[in-house]
Amino acid sequence: MKRRLAGLVVLALATCFAACSRHASAADCAVLLDRYVELLVREQDPKAPDAEIARQKAATRAKAEKDTAFASCPSEVSVKGARCAMSAVNVDEFEKCLE
Repeated sequence: MKRRLAGLVVLALATCFAACSRHASAADCAVLLDRYVELLVREQDPKAPDAEIARQKAATRAKAEKDTAFASCPSEVSVKGARCAMSAVNVDEFEKCLE
């Protein structure tokens, strides 16, 4: 699950493109990462305890710190895409916002 999670996060964020001239900040990207992890964990287990979600977020943040694709998030993700992703109710919607 961890490998899939990390792969999906990297894929979703790495394939983003800028739909407008303003880009998400590094802080926005961190919030997006947490949101994506939460949606993914809840999709896999709707009754996942908050502690498990927090654990997955921490593990994914640690991996993202070392990932060059995630580092490019602020230059790749538009503010518009970030807003859309943050309001997504599932992983598919989230990913579509960042295509």
